[in-house]
Amino acid sequence: MYDGYQVLTLTTKLKQKDLYNIGIEMTKRKGSGNYDNERTKFNVDYVSISERNLYQEVKKTLERRNIEYLNKSGTNVLNGITFTSGPEFFERLGMKFVDSGRTYKTGKKKGQIVKIPDIKSTDDIPNAVSYYFDCCMEYLKDFVGEKNILLAQIHYDEDTPHLQAYFMPIVNEVKRKCYMKDNDGNLIKEQGYTKDGKIKYVPKLLRDENGKIVYEKVKGNFLNNDQFWKDKGGQLSFAKMQDSFNKFITNKGFKLDRGKNGAHIAHQTKLEYDIEEKKAELEELRLEKENTLSIIKDAKLALKTANNVVDKEILNPKKNLVGYSKDDVEKMIDYSKNLEQQNILQQTEINTLNKEIDKLQEENTIFRNNEELVKRDNLIIEQKKQIKEQKKEIGRLNELVDVLNNNIQYLKSKLHEEIEIWKLRFEKMCNAINKLLHREVDEYETYDDYEDLADKIVYRDYDDYDKDYYDREL
Repeated sequence: MYDGYQVLTLTTKLKQKDLYNIGIEMTKRKGSGNYDNERTKFNVDYVSISERNLYQEVKKTLERRNIEYLNKSGTNVLNGITFTSGPEFFERLGMKFVDSGRTYKTGKKKGQIVKIPDIKSTDDIPNAVSYYFDCCMEYLKDFVGEKNILLAQIHYDEDTPHLQAYFMPIVNEVKRKCYMKDNDGNLIKEQGYTKDGKIKYVPKLLRDENGKIVYEKVKGNFLNNDQFWKDKGGQLSFAKMQDSFNKFITNKGFKLDRGKNGAHIAHQTKLEYDIEEKKAELEELRLEKENTLSIIKDAKLALKTANNVVDKEILNPKKNLVGYSKDDVEKMIDYSKNLEQQNILQQTEINTLNKEIDKLQEENTIFRNNEELVKRDNLIIEQKKQIKEQKKEIGRLNELVDVLNNNIQYLKSKLHEEIEIWKLRFEKMCNAINKLLHREVDEYETYDDYEDLADKIVYRDYDDYDKDYYDREL
């Protein structure tokens, strides 16, 4: 019996223009996913970028490792891969899930409640789940080469836990077409045509005796997506990878259903799936909006009819007396008021739905519009630059404060030394007064007492005994 379904998705055609969106999603958790910021802190980084963004990381890595590649906008520079399974698999491994209140909009689970991980602390992540992703990472390192992986993270902040990684398709050998050369080693060119019919001259291909193009093998480090997957099995490469992963993960103790071998199921990337879900959600909102508008239209019509009846009855006292009672008229007035209240509530609901639709469309547009994201990122970069300058200024001011504090401490120290000197001098003068007056020192005497005694001596305000003694001594 299986513990769940094997879900291994792959996207192999990521170009330079796609790197910004990928980097934003992985590093800042912004994109089309249902991100829960309360769970983002539990995500796990296997491999992180060290440069400012993913584009710079790819560029610097290619330069640092001296990897040859075709520097064009159409070059496939990265591949993306995701390892996961359904909630039931992770539940069997001990992870708890709760209902999100949302439903699946597409796929086999359409209409079912979306269950999300119930994670409040790291203790809510079972060791078995962590071990599963560790095994997935081990397989990926062996399959694509550890140093070719530029980003790898476990995401616990989305609907289903998954390992998401991006790697460069690097090969050590490529096949290159051979061209005819003259005796001097120069390329021989032949006449050709451009797409718009203009004449151009291109190198002439070298062919064997059967007319087939001759290739040569060149060794080195190459970024070559086509060659990478040819080496993995060509058209059967994805199926072979599914088979090898299933065998690997089974040996690790996990039982996952591989699915039908060779089934031609349209492969959908995570982003494409998220977009489809959003489109389905928008369609539901649109239908709900139309239904609400229809209800409001009927309510307004009923309100208008009721108001007309009430107005006629009020303006026609005779019919009021004959056709309707006073209670009937009051009931009709109350009914019209209730309809108006319903109208207001429904209008509020439809306004809310419109705002939600606008918000979803705006988020989808912004995410898919790289220029807007670039502007936003540049603004963030500028803000960070300003913050850095402010931190630098704060650091300079802190250093100045430290210098002032040191000066204050020095002055305090010097003042303390002066105080001690004057205290010693005062004690000497006190001792001299005591010796001169043959006074017995009271243990409770203070400096204030000696100050009073000095005043008495200066102003001749002391007792007779002291006066006689003082005069005699003088």
